Amino acid sequence: MSLIQEINDYLNHHVPLFRAMQARLERCDDAGLALVAPLAPNLNDKGMAFGGSMAAIASLAGWALTTATLREHGETAEIVITESTLKFLRPVREDIVAECARPDAATSEQFIDRYRQRGKARWTVEVVIRAAGEPALTFSGQYGIFKSEKAA
Repeated sequence: MSLIQEINDYLNHHVPLFRAMQARLERCDDAGLALVAPLAPNLNDKGMAFGGSMAAIASLAGWALTTATLREHGETAEIVITESTLKFLRPVREDIVAECARPDAATSEQFIDRYRQRGKARWTVEVVIRAAGEPALTFSGQYGIFKSEKAA
C-alpha cells in the first residue's frame, strides 16, 4: 500500500471530519504534500470556503507531513498539535488545497534524531492555502511526537 493510500485510509477511518469534508491526500513527494477538499461540502453562508474547514485541512496537512516523515524514517509515534497560528488573507471560492513544503533535510534529520534519543520531539510545519494563485490562508503549526504503547 502506498503512503498516500495509508494516510487517506487512516484519516477516513479515524477522523470523521476528514471524511465529512470529502478531503484526500492528493500528493506526497520529495517537495512536500497537498491535501485537497472540494468546495461544495465546505461552503459557508457566503458561498465561499468555510474558515473552519480551511483550518482543519491545514492542521491535517501538517499532521500528514509529520506522519510521512516518521514513516520514511521507519518510525511510528503519537502525533499531537501543540500550537498553531492561522492568518486568513482572502476568500477561497474554489477547492481547498493545503500545500505543505517539506522542511530541509537537516531539520527533518534533527527532528527524527531528537525523537530517537529522547522518545519525543517537536517541529514546526508551514502550510498555505491559495486562492487564484495567491495565499489565502497561512498556517504555522507545532507538532509534537512521542512514544506510547499504541505507537510501539
